[in-house]
Amino acid sequence: MVRVLLPIATLVGATSAATTPAVATPNTADPFYTPPADFAAREPGAILRVRTIQASYSQLVPWPVQAWQLLYRTTSADGRPYAAVTTVLKTERTIRPTALLSFQNMTDAIAPQCMPSQVLQQGRVPWVDPSKSGPLQLSTMSGETAFIAAALARGWAVSVPDFGGIDNHYSTPKEPGYAVLDNIRAAEAFEPAALSGPGTPTLMWGYSGGGIASAWAAQEHPQYAPELNLVGAALGAPVGDPRPALLAMNGTPVGGGLLPGALMGVMQDSPEFTAAINRYLTPAGKQKIADAANNCTPQNLLSSLGFDANQFLTEPLEQILTDPAISAAFDERNLGTSAPTTPLYVYNAIDDEGSLITNIDALVSTYCAAGTPVTYRREQLSMPGSGHTGEWFAGAPGALAWLRQQAENPSSHPSCDTRTVPATLLAPEAMDALTSGILTGPVRTFLGF
Repeated sequence: MVRVLLPIATLVGATSAATTPAVATPNTADPFYTPPADFAAREPGAILRVRTIQASYSQLVPWPVQAWQLLYRTTSADGRPYAAVTTVLKTERTIRPTALLSFQNMTDAIAPQCMPSQVLQQGRVPWVDPSKSGPLQLSTMSGETAFIAAALARGWAVSVPDFGGIDNHYSTPKEPGYAVLDNIRAAEAFEPAALSGPGTPTLMWGYSGGGIASAWAAQEHPQYAPELNLVGAALGAPVGDPRPALLAMNGTPVGGGLLPGALMGVMQDSPEFTAAINRYLTPAGKQKIADAANNCTPQNLLSSLGFDANQFLTEPLEQILTDPAISAAFDERNLGTSAPTTPLYVYNAIDDEGSLITNIDALVSTYCAAGTPVTYRREQLSMPGSGHTGEWFAGAPGALAWLRQQAENPSSHPSCDTRTVPATLLAPEAMDALTSGILTGPVRTFLGF
């Protein structure tokens, strides 16, 4: 539990550091990420390259689990051939996994060193690198290895995709869903993982940025990869409509720090948005957003603690969001445009300053009206500083408990079940998932039992 909470303590306790402007680039320093010349002719999900790695637990110590990385073919937002990397893990004692979990890290950054495939390699990314202008290299992935360990200890295989692909996209519409679904295809076809192909009971789980990617995958599944046996997806704080979220986060202690990176993510893949937002940004605002391209979320939060966009814009943020080009870019990023057929577990803190409860209420209502089975838990947390950060950990045991149920009995779910609860962590099944999974799972994977 200490390792899980350390990243949160680091976020609120460290001080800001200066950064230098840059534009995020693909990880071309490592040839593994460069797809072969003929990759476009391959089918989505096809494995292009494989390597064995020494896995890292929490960016700190070697993790004694079997681990491979697969470069695979996927599809970009505009339908072109694209490539991504996923990290596949299982324990030595798991001969044939009983399920596959596609775990989407809460990635909210575009710098190469923040991607799961980098962070999950022992020795690749230290917590702190004094040679960097933004010295804190801690990634959100380091805090989520305990969740992965809980799944591995359950006898599942876990695949962790870089759902932004080799160009490290963030907040691109639809594309994260394609990358997640194709990572599942690749993992199920990877012989050493010992899965049973498309019939493998498959689960998806992600929080915040990972929740958004998981939602896109659930939405695109019926059209893009209907052969996959998705038995459940847990979506934590998936945001929904990004515009109210941006307005609500702006100027808040933690949420405000996410804004520069969020804007850079849209700018990275939308020239129209970039041209429009640049008309309103001051020189200091352009610098602030460019700085965010260099760093992972923890450093960006520290460098932009309490960020107020109105100090870096020539017009109020609320007015700028009505600009036709800017509004159109965010329209494309709205969830709820199609309905998943796989059962969903959606969890969100009522006081979440970024993933607004009203947004998630509306998203769940849209899904339910279209026939998606949704188990929705609105959690009444009273977390100092950030409801979004608090729910990341407090809601995880309930999500894991629900995923366990879906793996073991996929038909046991209501059509839609919405409840406002004090905290799902207090439920017996969530407490069991916490004690027997999230807290002890890491120990079991290290000791091999």
